[in-house]
Amino acid sequence: MNNERSISIVVYLERNLTMSKTDLRVTKTKRAIQQAGLALLLKKPLNKITITELAQMALINKGTFYLHYADIYALYDELLATAANKAVQGSTAYPLLFQDSQDFVREFLFAESPALQPEQLALLKPENLRFAPDFPKVLLNIFKQAIYAVGKLPANRQNDLKLTFLLNGMISLLVNPTLIDRGDPASVDFTVQLVSRNVEATFPEFYGLA
Repeated sequence: MNNERSISIVVYLERNLTMSKTDLRVTKTKRAIQQAGLALLLKKPLNKITITELAQMALINKGTFYLHYADIYALYDELLATAANKAVQGSTAYPLLFQDSQDFVREFLFAESPALQPEQLALLKPENLRFAPDFPKVLLNIFKQAIYAVGKLPANRQNDLKLTFLLNGMISLLVNPTLIDRGDPASVDFTVQLVSRNVEATFPEFYGLA
């Protein structure tokens, strides 16, 4: 029995060691593909990048690329979502939604953001974004998950509806900066007052209005 048990433990450890090595190889390969994709986006539009040149830069063969991504556009979707998630997670606005509506709006819409890196700028070029029609939905979901992660709001259909209504309006202000004259305090104050009233009306339970 002891011998059999020893053999089974060895088999288990070998199997898990193999899986760990495989997982590490997969991670390294995906990282190489992503880095190559970002490097090429700095040089040319997304639709001009070929799998052949990307595979050469990543030091893999084309077949390996297709083990991880359906096409260059699937890679772009992942790169875009990863960059958006990193940017969203870097904000300190989300707990403020449940504490102070005006502070939340000011932090969400007007907080100074770090300067975008060249790779981020390449991802966000209109000539590339046109190939990601679902990106607004992806961005919306990333924002919602960041708010749910605060732990104050149950994740359910009703709250999803509320957050979708509220965040879509706020995101539209972020992506259309000409709507607000950020150099005019009166324009900023008007926007803060307008949006904060919507925040309180959407979640009255946090503001003593329910």
